[in-house]
This record gives sequence, C-alpha cells and structure tokens, in this order.
Amino acid sequence: MALMRFKYIDFIAALFLIGGMGIQFVEAYHRAAQRVEERLALEMEVTQEKLLFQLSDAYDAEYQLKDFIQDEMLDPDQLMEECYSILKVRPQFYALYVAYPPHAYPEKGKWYCPTSYRLGDTILSLIYGDAAHDYFLREWYEGALQSDATGFWSQPYHDEDYNEPIFTYSNNVLDKDSNTVCIIGLDFSVGWLQGLLEQFKPFDDMVFALYNSNGQLLASSSSLGDRASSILKDERWVISRHSLHPLRIDMVMAVPKKYLWESIRLGILMPFAVFILGILVVGFLIRRLVREERENALLGTEKEVMGKELQIAHDIQMGILKGRRTKEDREKNAAGERDIDLDAVLLPMREVGGDLYDYHREGDSIWFIIGDVSGKGVPAAMVMSATVNLFRAIGRRNQTPKQIMEEMNFVLSENNPSMTFVTAFIGRLHIPSGELLYCNAGHCAPMIVKAKEHSAVSLQMEPNIPLGYDGGYAFAEQGCMLGEGEKIVLYTDGVTEARNSERRMLGRQRLSELVSEGRDLLAAVQHYIGDAEPTDDITLMSIRKRTGVQPLTMRMPNREDQWPEMRRTIHEYGICAGADKRMLKKIEIAAEEAVVNIMHHSGAGEIMMSIQQSAVSSQQSVVSSQQSAISITFIDDGKAFDPTAHETNVGALDERRVGGMGIALIRQIADEMHYERSEGQNKLTIIKKI
Repeated sequence: MALMRFKYIDFIAALFLIGGMGIQFVEAYHRAAQRVEERLALEMEVTQEKLLFQLSDAYDAEYQLKDFIQDEMLDPDQLMEECYSILKVRPQFYALYVAYPPHAYPEKGKWYCPTSYRLGDTILSLIYGDAAHDYFLREWYEGALQSDATGFWSQPYHDEDYNEPIFTYSNNVLDKDSNTVCIIGLDFSVGWLQGLLEQFKPFDDMVFALYNSNGQLLASSSSLGDRASSILKDERWVISRHSLHPLRIDMVMAVPKKYLWESIRLGILMPFAVFILGILVVGFLIRRLVREERENALLGTEKEVMGKELQIAHDIQMGILKGRRTKEDREKNAAGERDIDLDAVLLPMREVGGDLYDYHREGDSIWFIIGDVSGKGVPAAMVMSATVNLFRAIGRRNQTPKQIMEEMNFVLSENNPSMTFVTAFIGRLHIPSGELLYCNAGHCAPMIVKAKEHSAVSLQMEPNIPLGYDGGYAFAEQGCMLGEGEKIVLYTDGVTEARNSERRMLGRQRLSELVSEGRDLLAAVQHYIGDAEPTDDITLMSIRKRTGVQPLTMRMPNREDQWPEMRRTIHEYGICAGADKRMLKKIEIAAEEAVVNIMHHSGAGEIMMSIQQSAVSSQQSVVSSQQSAISITFIDDGKAFDPTAHETNVGALDERRVGGMGIALIRQIADEMHYERSEGQNKLTIIKKI
C-alpha cells in the first residue's frame, strides 16, 4: 500500500522541477541577451580601434609633410621628393599632393601643386594645376579651407586617372598668423576601405559603413552601395554608431537581431541541456531503484533491495568518472606519453558521494578539475554528475580555467533551489613550457612538489567563492610554473580530515610530509584510518611533469587582427611567471610596440614569438641573489630592420618621427633589448625583470 501511494511521486517531482527550470530558463535567457548586447558593444569598440589605427596613417603622413613644410619653407620644390618617399611606404595611398593658394609663388604661376601618384606599380610625380584642372574648385580643397584642425573627408568620386572610385582626405596647413600656407591632400581607394571593413567586422552577416561629416556614405563592408543607408533604418537590425575621433568620420554597425537570439540560444541551451541530461540520468537511476524496490517488496527483502539499488547507483556514478590508472596503464603512459605522469582516484564514503575529478588532453595542454559537493548521498551525486558533464562540455572549447569556472558557476547558480554548492579547482597545464594556469573556487589549496628540494609547498589561493552561490561572480585567475620532475598534488578535504581510531585528523602538515616523502598517498591515508569508520569521500589526483622546460612559442600571420591572441598568450604566461598586474601591463605594451614596428617595417609574411622565464643575478647587495625575468623574442623573415639603432624622438606630437615613439617606449619599459640578423631573419628580444 505504501508503494502504491507513492507510485507517481517521481512524475510529480519531475513536473515541479521542469516548471521551476522553465521559469529560471526565461530569466536566464533575458540575462544572456543583455550579455550578448554588451559583447556586441565591446566588439564594436575593438573594431573602432583597429580601423582608427589604419586610418591614422593619414595623420602620420600629414604630420610628416607639415614638419617638412615648416623646415623647408623656402624650397617648396623638394616637396615632390618628400611626397614620393611617403607614398612609396604607404601602399594604401593612391596620391599625395600639396596644393598652394593662388599665386603663392608668383614665379610659378597661379597654380602650384607638387603631386605624386600611383599608376599601376609605378609612382609618378608632377606639378598639378592649370586652367583645365583648377583644383581651387575641387570639393577637397574648399572643404579643407572650411574645416577645423581635424581635416575634411570627401564623398567618393571617380577620378579620370583611376578605374575605381576614390575619396580624399585633406587638411589646411596654417602659419603662426592662422593664414593658409597650403592644403595637404591624400587619395584613398574606396575598394581598400571596403576591404578593411570586411576584414575588421566582428560578425559575418553584419553591415559596416562609414560616413563623412556631411552624412555622405564613404564605404560599406558589402556591395550594398546606397542600400546600406536604408538597411540601417530597418528595425530588424541592431544599430550602433560611433564617431572616430580625431577623424571626422562616423562609424555605423548593424547586426541582424536574429543573430543575437541565435547566439543566445546556443549559449543558454547547451549548458541547460547538459544540466538536464545529468538530472535525467540520475532520475533514470532513481526510477530504476523505485521499480526494483516494487519488484522485490513482495519478497520482504527491502534491505537487500536497497543495498542492490545503492550498488547500482555506485556503479553508475563511478562510470561517469575516469577510472584509476592501473600499473600497466602507467607503464604504457611512460612508454607513449613521455612528458607527464597522471594518476587520480576517488573512494566514496558511502555507495554514492559528492567528490569529483576529471581531465582531458588537447595537444600539448591538459585540463583538469577536482571538486567536492556539499552534502552526501543521492542529492550530492546528482550535482556531482551535472558538474562533471558541465566541465566536459565547456572545457572542450579550450577556454581558460577562469572562463570555464565562470560559465559552470552561472549554470549551477541559476538552477540551485536547494543552495547546494561545489568547491572546485580547475587547472590548465601547458606541458612543454610548464605554464600552469588555474582558478580556485573555495577548494583545498593543492601542493607543488619541488624536484630538487623534495619538499611540498601549498599554492597561493585567491579567496573565490564556491560554485552555485552567485552566477555573476568574477573569479580571479592565478598561475605558476612547473619545472622538470615537479608535481602538483590535488585532494579533497576528506583526505586532511580523515580520522584514525583515536578520532585524530590527518591534517595538512602530515599530508605535506607524506607528499614530500613521495609516499603512495592513498595507501598512506588508508593505513592512517585503519579500522575507523570513514567520515568523508577521499579523492586524490597528481600530475608530474617529466620533461624539461621549453620556451612557449606561437606563430601568426603578419596581420593586426592576430595581436589579441598573442597578447592573451603573453598575459597568461606572465601570470604564471609571477608578474603583478602593473608589471604585466608594461610587458604587454612593450611587446605590442615591437610587433607594430615589425608589421610596419619588415614586410614579413609571418611572425614567430618565443617567451620564456629566466633567472638573472642581482649585484645590488653584498649577497648575490636571483631575480626572475621574462624574455620575449620576436622572429620574422622580413627585410633587415634594427629597431635598437632607430633614432627615437619623444617630443611633441607634431614633431615626432614614424616609429620613434614606440622604440622609446620599449626602451623605457624593458630592462634589456637586443637585435640580431641571422640566417635571413630579424630577431628582437625584450627582457623584463619581474
């Protein structure tokens, strides 16, 4: 009768659970929509900086010509040669000219405009202007006279010398009395600008357009032409507008709203599907237990049936986890994967428990997690199953430990009516370089075993909260370096809180001694417990680096859109090497300036970066000491260019020379900077003590 009374209890519980999750899903859907729109705004800001960087070449050329005009005012004929040299190193310019006012030089006539322009692969120079080609009536000349110091951008037009539309940037050069000295003009290809827009747009199906100060369309990222303006008024698009300062250009981006909602659905449904799958698996387990209980109730063997059900639950839970490697597996690993040793084991206190671990390898990196769910029994097992499945689904995207932790925390927090929380430690080890990046969520601090000292030290931990409390919490990411033969040992509190027959806990100090001695930890813990009743689940994991430390290397095409990935690599390595935020920011700035110089001057097709940590001697005290440093080497196969021999100029902005500011900044930040040319390659090394 009791069994019949609760026959449909699992269906009723499932309906309540689905209803509650549906409400939370709607709320999470709207929150995710807001995050996607914030991401869109961030992408637009980044795109704005990239585009501004490209268009700022117009200002560089203008400043260079202004310097020359001010220095060589009495010899304007040399302007032709200066225009030619500027145009030669800037392939995006079609023409560069300096137009003087009427009769500025009476001996040269009414019109005097030294000009250099491209004709195919050739650069030609001439004096432009006559009655048939009166540049005083051109839009770019009149616009520059009426504009402020930021210059004038014309609308696209067809020039008689080119087969494609162009547009012109022009600016007024004034003397100390604010009288016009000349008008500097630069011609750009509309096709070149459209190519930039296509390259920099963050979404494939968006419309990206530029307008001048008069609201006239300069270019769009597609072949829509004038139809781009009508699309930007359509309510089915999300519109964002920015002004490119100091340029007098308006940037407009439009993304279809359907793209946002598709992104939201992908970002929400997958974690929810994984979470629901975990609940369905456990629900299937519970239903199976109930069904088998009904089948055996008539035999009066309820206790025996319960034991069988819990054994099934134990088998399912252990099936979710990776089993402990046998001696044969470890020997096979030593023969096939010679770079690491990995071992992990979980012993539940009861048939089912709340401890968890998992790991997977992608190339030269291994991702791993260890955790402990609050509570015991089947509820803890449900959350444990969902947590492992979330790590496997999210971790396969090759994100950082911080990103994986925050996304897991969001899903667990949004669906946590019982306020069950999970302490967890997630790490990513790049095996060749020994770079260990990790994020801790209230878990026990792992230990690092030094190979030479044979001592165990605890990792420094940021006080992050456990998973499941606050879905919007921003976790802190940390790192360290593993050398050859060094090992990280991870554990749950069931190890340190294990009690012997006298009810004394093992403790962190005793565990540290066992780790330092190289003992078999599981056997040592079990020996310490003896015949006493276990008080908690026991989980252990260890990863040992077998090989020596190698520099971290990466290659990238010589394109500016590749820099963020290189900067992320430098940032993560700096964290592991022990650089603080301020020092790391300086290193990133110096590296960026070096990469920009390579991109602008070498003409290389590819750039390789090698980064490593080294020790440097300090002689500032009587006792010699060792200080750590980060060394970054950039290698390219472009033409020879020695930035260390480049003249620097850190004066006023209108007096600077191209590249001088960047080189001066690198010298100011770095402790050492070396250049060499060998085997047809440029090698620039920056060293910064940390």
